[in-house]
Amino acid sequence: MRMSKSTSVAKAGVVAATALAAFAMNAAPSSAATGTLQRSSCLSNGTQVYFVTWFTGTTCFQGSGDLASPIGLPWKPGTWGAGQNSGWFTYNDANGVEQRVNFSAGQTGNGPNAYIKHLHVN
Repeated sequence: MRMSKSTSVAKAGVVAATALAAFAMNAAPSSAATGTLQRSSCLSNGTQVYFVTWFTGTTCFQGSGDLASPIGLPWKPGTWGAGQNSGWFTYNDANGVEQRVNFSAGQTGNGPNAYIKHLHVN
């Protein structure tokens, strides 16, 4: 059976439209998180959560979700920054009582002199 030129063009258009629709459904909006929360290379664009320690330098995290220590969380950070993220982290104070620090986009602070137990990024 021989197809006409217009039938081939129509089928090609359907295939292209289907592929484009599939791509659009899988593309994340620009405000979406970049994926599962994980330690990453630090970027200079100020978008990541970061912790600075005196002996390891700056440790950055990208994505959203949760990380529990000791899975790559920094030890006794000096300063921290939220980048464009909101969330929280926990640590135990000198008396062993768990403390929670909530943060919002753009916020920075001085870290506790304690191990970071858990990091959550929305």
